Amino acid sequence: MNSGQPNYLIGLTCGLAVPFIWGAWIVASRFGVTHALTAYDVSALRVGVGSLVVLPILLTRGLSGLALGRAFIISVGAGAPFALTSFTGMSLAPVAHAGVLTNGSMPIFAAILGVFWLRERPGPQRLVAIALIIVGGLLIGGDSFTGTAAPLQWLGDILLVAAGGIFALYMTALRKWQPEIMQTIVAVPVVSAVLYIPIWALFLPSSLLRAESFPPWPEVALQAGFQGVIASVIVVMLLTRATRSVGATTIAVFLSGAPALAVVFGIFLLDELPTLLAWAGLAVTTVGMVLAVERRKATA
Repeated sequence: MNSGQPNYLIGLTCGLAVPFIWGAWIVASRFGVTHALTAYDVSALRVGVGSLVVLPILLTRGLSGLALGRAFIISVGAGAPFALTSFTGMSLAPVAHAGVLTNGSMPIFAAILGVFWLRERPGPQRLVAIALIIVGGLLIGGDSFTGTAAPLQWLGDILLVAAGGIFALYMTALRKWQPEIMQTIVAVPVVSAVLYIPIWALFLPSSLLRAESFPPWPEVALQAGFQGVIASVIVVMLLTRATRSVGATTIAVFLSGAPALAVVFGIFLLDELPTLLAWAGLAVTTVGMVLAVERRKATA
């Protein structure tokens, strides 16, 4: 056994865990915003608890040299704006839509941002992938106009696509600036908490801030743990560790399985059985997401 194999296996394990966590996050978020909590509350728990978790790092290291403007853009991409858009979309559209439309739209927006910000041109494989993802998205979108769809499901779809675009900004910013992991972990929740928590507390509808409508504690604990600890901190650490060991291309392929896992979890945990159109959209989009991962030749 060579000396690098244990590190590789650890990285592989971390990478394989991420799509399961991502799929479970979609289901947990959908549960939260369709029960006792509002999308504004779940967003507040995400950035508020996340900022408390990283507070010791902030007090000892600050932003570790990350420029405030860059910290703001990174926080927009993975902090409160992403959370608000995602959770509001999930409150209107089912799990299958959340998995396919958000995850599927990310490569499309990332390619667009890559052209204008990174001066990259997508290759033929990625263009085919984008076409497949668009077809899959249209199938999912068509599902929102059937007779069994909820009245505002189409609006949820639009918000979920927008969430994919916002997160693509985060991923592109990471590629452009390559910040340290500690900079990212601190910037995302702290900047969002400073800007969002006062607005939430003063102006936005909330169940958490009203004694007469305070949600059951198990639901609050679930969202605080999943959003503020697992999604905001642990997933970032797992992704960073895995990427260093097995490479970004492999991790991107792993992540393409997250929508399918979310659908499976949604069937068993939320009793949300996708329609035939949704299944078709999931299948086509997953193929497109795998193709969207362009393998780069290793440099000598």
